[in-house]
Amino acid sequence: MVQYDEAPQSVADSWPPYRLAYTTLGITLNITKSNMIKSTDITLGLCMPYSCSPRDIMSVINFSIMINDNLKTNKTSSRVARISSVRRVQGHYDITADKAGVLLICVTTLLVALVIVATVIDLDLMKCLPYGTKSMTFDLEKYNTDPNRKGRDLKQENDTKTETDKLGFENTNTHYMAVDSLVKCSAPTITLDVNCAEKTLGSCKRCGKYRKQCSNPRQLDNLPPCPRQKYNSFASLSTESKKKNIFCRLLLCFSLAYCWKRIFNTNTANKDLSLIHVMRVLATFWIMFVHVAVIAEYISDFTGDINGQNDVYLIIATGTIAFDTLFYVSGLFSAHHFFFLKSQYSVKELVGFQGVCGQVLQFVCFVTNRVIRLLPSYAYAVLLSAVVAQSTYKTATLTLPDGDEHNCREHGWRNLLYITTVYPADEQCMLVSWYLSTETQLHVLGALLCAVSACSVVRARLATVITIVAMLSATIADASAAYFDYGQLFSNSFGAYAVIIERPWARVSPYFMGVFTGWLIHMMNGKMKVSKVTSTLLWMASLSFMFTSSAVPLVGLPWLAAWLHLTWPIALLWPVLMGTTNMAGVFRRFLARSSIAALSRLSYGMLLLHAAVARTMLLSVGSALCSTTLCIWLYFAGTTLITLLAAMVLSLLVEMPCCSLLRRLSDCAS
Repeated sequence: MVQYDEAPQSVADSWPPYRLAYTTLGITLNITKSNMIKSTDITLGLCMPYSCSPRDIMSVINFSIMINDNLKTNKTSSRVARISSVRRVQGHYDITADKAGVLLICVTTLLVALVIVATVIDLDLMKCLPYGTKSMTFDLEKYNTDPNRKGRDLKQENDTKTETDKLGFENTNTHYMAVDSLVKCSAPTITLDVNCAEKTLGSCKRCGKYRKQCSNPRQLDNLPPCPRQKYNSFASLSTESKKKNIFCRLLLCFSLAYCWKRIFNTNTANKDLSLIHVMRVLATFWIMFVHVAVIAEYISDFTGDINGQNDVYLIIATGTIAFDTLFYVSGLFSAHHFFFLKSQYSVKELVGFQGVCGQVLQFVCFVTNRVIRLLPSYAYAVLLSAVVAQSTYKTATLTLPDGDEHNCREHGWRNLLYITTVYPADEQCMLVSWYLSTETQLHVLGALLCAVSACSVVRARLATVITIVAMLSATIADASAAYFDYGQLFSNSFGAYAVIIERPWARVSPYFMGVFTGWLIHMMNGKMKVSKVTSTLLWMASLSFMFTSSAVPLVGLPWLAAWLHLTWPIALLWPVLMGTTNMAGVFRRFLARSSIAALSRLSYGMLLLHAAVARTMLLSVGSALCSTTLCIWLYFAGTTLITLLAAMVLSLLVEMPCCSLLRRLSDCAS
């Protein structure tokens, strides 16, 4: 194009006389005169005039294929070539011209502004409303030095003398001790499942999560609820403070300092389940590794045959155990939480109603509480995934076959309703959407079984029978389906992932096994007596089940590997019981650290964001250098680091503030 004349030319004169555009075509190639049954996907890059439409480009390529295949001098093997996709790479992405991008900027700007204002107010650098944040603090020093306190306590005791006599209080000093101990039960500025440090003295077990702000085993109902510092429960405020500081209290939910302390809080009601938190963290990292391997294999310059059971195939085959672990942990937490509420609170204390209506409302609230709590972060992740997918689709040479650039815009509402598994798999947005939808649906069924079993002994036995039948039926059905899938050739790593891992109802067994384990942990109440011989035999059985379940996917028989959905959670039963009872010992204290608690809370954000991070990192460099195990580990390390930071930002901006906001609104409504 450049002419080297004696006369100097301007840069514009050296340009081609027409505008060019870069286009990529997906071509499916199949050699017909060989034993090559599986087709090969080829990505062809073309530099064509900008005026050429996709139809024009397809016509040129199809003409070239026809001429080459019909030449008499052609000595190549017979083949069938078909164009599967045509995409023009624009090379740039203007986020301000994208509606989803503009919405993402507006939402993020609003959240950042709320966080900044709330943090400034929380640090007392700015006052909020006439009474400021000071009005929300329970002044313990003033309470202790108040000269009229004794008179008020005596008057309160005289008003409740009958109840006091029933409880066996012989004099007013005992009553003062109960009041003082209860007032000292002040939780830190963290309100998630807070246990009072002096619950053995002041009998304050739980503060501020449900209607019953302070549980008192002595039934001393005339005592005030446990106060909090700065983030009081609504019930512990005066009428004047309730009217004038409601918006300030809601705003403080977005305080950066407050949310940071909540993320690293270890003073939780289920601190005995620290081993389960570790299992959730490890399963999350394992799933991230599987997804990075799938993406790297698809865009690698030197990729192997996924049907030849290469490294990526083995990673995908064993990766199904990671999802089973996550379903098992989810069912355990759900059942343990349900039975904990049943043991600590009456139906009226939880929902304000009694009888059948109260039980039905409690079930509805238990299900919707989790759905609504997870929804803000999920919605933000769907919006972010749509923008990231659109950006890489317009700027990257290669693209992924998941179709997020279209699905997240057209079908993202299915994610928010947790019904993506009802629709075809090629219309889902985000790699983990099938997991979140399946887990939510199983959460409803698991809660229903827990509610039925809590009614009576007969119904508990019925629920047990239903659970066992459901687990066996789901396992047999999945094994049958996997048997018919045996021998199926995968087009790429995404196809292998869809067939091997995306099997929603195969997860019934691990989830219901987790529900049973959660009920068993609650019934044991942290105490278990087992002899050394029995413990050794149970450990041997568990390790044998673990080894067998891990080795079966490597055999290459998918229909046999389907049974690990039942054997793997059984193998986890004994280690979990050991780690949640008095047999844990030093092991439990080692795991009860703020870093592990933070990773457990950030695992949900990591699940939501890691695919978008991996997409951006790998597609921004054009293609993956290789898909060997070493390369995948390097890609995984970079993806994990950025995902952790992104999950922390998501938790500080969206997850923790929205959870606190929902709780404050619930306090105000009650």
